[in-house]
Amino acid sequence: MESLLVAEDGSLRPWSEFKKEAWKVSGDYNHRWLETEYHQTVANANAARMWKDFGRNTDLYPNVKFMSVRDGRVRPEHRALDGTVRPYNDPFWDTHLPPLDWGCRCTVVQTDEEPTEVKGGVQMKIEFENNPAVSGRIFSGSGYLTMGGLTPELIEKLTRESISFAQRMFKKVVNDGTRIITSVILKLPRKSQFFGLGKNLYQHILVDITKDDYLEILKVGRELTKIHKRVELMPVINMGDKVGRQLLFPKLLSETSNPDLNGDGTYYDLKRPRSIKNVLHNANKASAQGAIAIISTHHLDKKITEKILQNRANDILSEKNRKYYRFDSVFFYHNGRLLKFNKE
Repeated sequence: MESLLVAEDGSLRPWSEFKKEAWKVSGDYNHRWLETEYHQTVANANAARMWKDFGRNTDLYPNVKFMSVRDGRVRPEHRALDGTVRPYNDPFWDTHLPPLDWGCRCTVVQTDEEPTEVKGGVQMKIEFENNPAVSGRIFSGSGYLTMGGLTPELIEKLTRESISFAQRMFKKVVNDGTRIITSVILKLPRKSQFFGLGKNLYQHILVDITKDDYLEILKVGRELTKIHKRVELMPVINMGDKVGRQLLFPKLLSETSNPDLNGDGTYYDLKRPRSIKNVLHNANKASAQGAIAIISTHHLDKKITEKILQNRANDILSEKNRKYYRFDSVFFYHNGRLLKFNKE
């Protein structure tokens, strides 16, 4: 099996090619296990990457929350941990970072919620008690057994040698597995799909925290809690998931857009133009998405004054631009504050 992982040119085979080669030499039973191990490696590699990303945001979100998918297939011991909140540097995460078993669908999210107690009597499989970002290993030790031909040593080698290989594997999991997980999550009651990030602020389970604008959307969300009783960070939901979209985006005028934020039923979209001349266009794009524009000034190519912002707001809210921007207000996120401008 080891020889099959490397193509003739010395590069590592992507899963689609490796699967074909493995099929030639292994029966159906071993083939299924091989794919399971392959995907388990991806899940661990992604967990390590995510954990390192968490480490960069502990000033805002010092704690980490364990979350199960909350359906009938969740293992009892994983269900018992659902909602557990512990500090980022707590030893608990050295042994309880998902995946905690084959095909484990649990995840973790950063939060500023207060830590909770860990339920007693919960025993995980010892071979899965590992945090790859801390241990530097995909698997915790010799107790891990494989049945498809990939040894722990070989998997370690692959993980070290090719980050791009892990990225390709992760893409495979995203394309094949996330559709299933997304479908399960979108069938939950609407409020069960969100978790709290603090007073009046909630985040959907499917929000991609690796996006480069995530932290800024989060900060804007905190500002919006000053004017709304419930602010939600919204996920990207494919236009084909019509039932899920109807549940998550009620009364949204666009059937295809994914606004960043929802405040008590009012949709907002954060735009981050690089040039002052693109502010109007970005605001109009938000309107086309059925959302009030929130324009971040933190990426613009010139120093911004409130007078400049007022002039830009006047352009956006003018009668001349009315057919492109349908709302009576626009926001600017400037120097860490939300500034609202209303139509005169």
